[in-house]
Amino acid sequence: MNLRHIEVFYAIMQSGSVTGAARLLNVTQPAISNVLRHAEQQLRLKLFERIGGRLQPTPEAYDLFPDVQEIFGRIGTLNRMVEEMRGGRTGRLAVAASPTLVNAYLPRAIARLQALGAGAQVTIQALPTAIAIERVARREVDIGLVYSPVGDPGVIVEELAESDVGCAVHRRSPLAKRKMLGPHDLATATVVSTGQTTRIGVAVRQACEAHDLPVPAVSVEVNSSLAACLMAAEGVGVGLVDLATVNQYALPGIVFRPFRPRAVLHLCLIFPKDRPRSRATQRFTQALHDLAGA
Repeated sequence: MNLRHIEVFYAIMQSGSVTGAARLLNVTQPAISNVLRHAEQQLRLKLFERIGGRLQPTPEAYDLFPDVQEIFGRIGTLNRMVEEMRGGRTGRLAVAASPTLVNAYLPRAIARLQALGAGAQVTIQALPTAIAIERVARREVDIGLVYSPVGDPGVIVEELAESDVGCAVHRRSPLAKRKMLGPHDLATATVVSTGQTTRIGVAVRQACEAHDLPVPAVSVEVNSSLAACLMAAEGVGVGLVDLATVNQYALPGIVFRPFRPRAVLHLCLIFPKDRPRSRATQRFTQALHDLAGA
């Protein structure tokens, strides 16, 4: 039996007549009769007998019907999956992000996907920037959220947002009374931040060196700006943080002050080169741009 034979057989079994099958498949009755005749010739089996003016399935037809039902059940499942894919409501979405950026936009972007009814399985990998870029270039993940610059030719870079390095200060610290803080203010303070080779560390160093100012020494090194804020809230020291990644959350124990000279951070999205983006990736990307724009 070919697929057309199976389709006609299933329609007749469902409707109980050639007329009903023609209506289900939106074709003429002669077309149904011709396909049924050809199917029986190919099988060398009689599938239906006309008894008392009605079409009755033969025992062989009843034996075949469960397997045919299973085929159409799978086709129904496939069609539903395609519909979900069209709406970006299914599939897998793998995201690689710098640890500091994991807390920035990703939770709210995923919440937006869920609000849209997207059922994609999301995996988030918090990785150092260089490794996150490498994962995207090797197509191990669908999208990356990292700091620029990104020099890998295996990825496509899309600018997302610009941010500043700021100072997270305990609310009761004398430094909280200052309108802004610079290297001299931090000379005697315990500085909490990511390492000197991270994007925050590099941005602070370049800004200070451009103005012939000393670079603040990091006494407590952490892997994210949120961790630095939590340290500052406990009075450990002053956190040098990416403001875009922490100002979306309630942190009542601390206040933020601008760091001067200004140290600018550029956030970007990266995608594997020469690879089409899934609907889930497109929706997630749009959610990130919406959040960054807001």
